[in-house]
Amino acid sequence: MNIYLIRHSEAEPVSSQVRDFDRNLTVQGEESLRKAADGWKKLISQFDFIVSSPLNRALQTAEIIKEGFKTKSEIIIDKKVVGGTTKEILEIAFALDGKEIAFCGHEPTMSNYLSEMTCSGNLYLSFRKAMIAKIHFDGRPRLGAGELEFLIPAKAYK
Repeated sequence: MNIYLIRHSEAEPVSSQVRDFDRNLTVQGEESLRKAADGWKKLISQFDFIVSSPLNRALQTAEIIKEGFKTKSEIIIDKKVVGGTTKEILEIAFALDGKEIAFCGHEPTMSNYLSEMTCSGNLYLSFRKAMIAKIHFDGRPRLGAGELEFLIPAKAYK
């Protein structure tokens, strides 16, 4: 099984006018994500499932990816992607019974998930906007048992 962690692309700035939940991707964020997703196609043939945080910017990211990869299944919205435990994310992936599963979410949870999926200690990294990580698991996904195959920033596809 392969799990892909994808951080949402550039979003509107935090302001008193818009709730954090409702912040949308910027036009530049959408363009950057589309270019990155086109580049990902050289490494990823499809996603069986896309699971997204319910926050607008993550959902919009998931929709762009679904469209770009022509994913047949509907986007699964789960609030655990916002701040659930890594164990809960792995349980979601296992229950879906797919081979290629993407999670669209936020920082700092994407960094935490990556760290806990791939090592027993703490791995510090900067999980930038529209970045993707691929973690491969032999058999059932378990904490610390994943192998990081790639971590690619969106700027690699400018």
